[in-house]
Amino acid sequence: MRGDYQQLVDEISAALGAPATLEDRDFGLIAFGAHEGDDDEVMDPVRTRSILQRRSTAAVRAWFEAFGIARARTALRIPPDPAAGVFKGRICLPVRHRGIVHGYVWLLDDGHLTDLELGGRGAPADPRIAQAMETAARIGALLADEARAGSELGDLLRELLVSQPAGRAATAAALHEALRDTLRFTPGVPLTVVAVLPWDTSDTDAAPLPSLPGLLAACALPAGSPAPPAEGADEADAAAQHGNGHQGRSGAGGRPSSAAVPALAALVRLRSAGALTPAHAVAEHLLRSPRAGAAPAEGRP
Repeated sequence: MRGDYQQLVDEISAALGAPATLEDRDFGLIAFGAHEGDDDEVMDPVRTRSILQRRSTAAVRAWFEAFGIARARTALRIPPDPAAGVFKGRICLPVRHRGIVHGYVWLLDDGHLTDLELGGRGAPADPRIAQAMETAARIGALLADEARAGSELGDLLRELLVSQPAGRAATAAALHEALRDTLRFTPGVPLTVVAVLPWDTSDTDAAPLPSLPGLLAACALPAGSPAPPAEGADEADAAAQHGNGHQGRSGAGGRPSSAAVPALAALVRLRSAGALTPAHAVAEHLLRSPRAGAAPAEGRP
């Protein structure tokens, strides 16, 4: 499916003659188009960091969201701001499906898109923008399908982690079947559970998982949830916990009876038993999310 995203992003880049990137609604990088040319300035710090780290910072996210991109229904223009590391202007195409924003396509404007009519306020959009928005809608449908599949897997993972021992085997079997059907996962390979805490669980809408090697499913665990027992993921050969940069492994009986803060649990496939490099990579990526490190305030919806 990730190849489909790349193809669609390349379609948009070709239609408008501009480098494009696709990010999810949490500003995690999904796909990007190559920039052709010798103008190194088009690779401004914000775009470079997004590609190299596969995620924009919380400050960058707040800066762009201040322009109303999360509410936009049509393409909108973002002006350059060298002080913010945005050397080139951008056109943002909101990626929506059935009214829900699932991400954003960003087009770098080196000046040749300045007079392009984006539509809105009664003015028709330039045909190239209309075509790009149609492609963005196709991306939105794919992201929505991925979010639904990820939500189902996450629900099963949550049930497995907090279930009583009597029902754990049945839930594990259901999770294995769903992984096999959805991700063509081969049972028998070692798995691990990564926990990031605290995690802001206030936004309960399903969102696609970042494209990270080995990341199979994730679920939010609100504060007060039963802590997952060490044997909760029967097929996992190890359990790695990551919180605020700390990491460790816990054995049976090593966890409290309930979680003191909300957390995110992620199921990660390992290359071999005990080789936790994929888990560490997933944890480091998730720790850079704006949702990591800050629990929602009491009473916040």
